[in-house]
Amino acid sequence: MSGEPPSDVQAVLSQLVEAGETAVRSREFETAQQTVTSAETVSRNKLPAGDLRAQMIHGCSQVTDALDEDFPETAAEYLRAMGRRLADDNM
Repeated sequence: MSGEPPSDVQAVLSQLVEAGETAVRSREFETAQQTVTSAETVSRNKLPAGDLRAQMIHGCSQVTDALDEDFPETAAEYLRAMGRRLADDNM
């Protein structure tokens, strides 16, 4: 896969990132982890190779690590950054 990311894939990723951040803020860490796992799967399977894909996969990994190490603020910040990155790519 190469080229521009499909808009429907970006929309799904944006929804997942937002849902993950909401779950972290609500201290629903299991739900947050599920959304991040889904976002990582979508990123790996649906985004074309490139910076956006690499950044989304990296961000998902960092969120998982932050949640595993009980740093929800860090997880939330990564999710916010991922959301901004997706929004920037939509412009």
